Amino acid sequence: MFGQTNTKDNRRQFSLGVAYTLPMMVILQTEIYHDGNLRVQLMREDIPITKRVRASFMINTDKEYMAGFRYIVNKNLGFNNIMWHYSTA
Repeated sequence: MFGQTNTKDNRRQFSLGVAYTLPMMVILQTEIYHDGNLRVQLMREDIPITKRVRASFMINTDKEYMAGFRYIVNKNLGFNNIMWHYSTA
């Protein structure tokens, strides 16, 4: 369409990265791709808000954002009540 070629079945990328756990269990993930793009991400899941409510967040240099809350019914059952994800790409 509009003279563009479809590359969805022919996409390849190589990356090398590390993940490091910061204080307060925040995970810092850094990744560099073969074309020189650098991606840095901060993420934390299972942040205790109350005895049964947990929060999570994620932000990265690709301008993607995520925030959410989870309600725990018992030790085997939980619900993702509110989840928000935004990406500019």
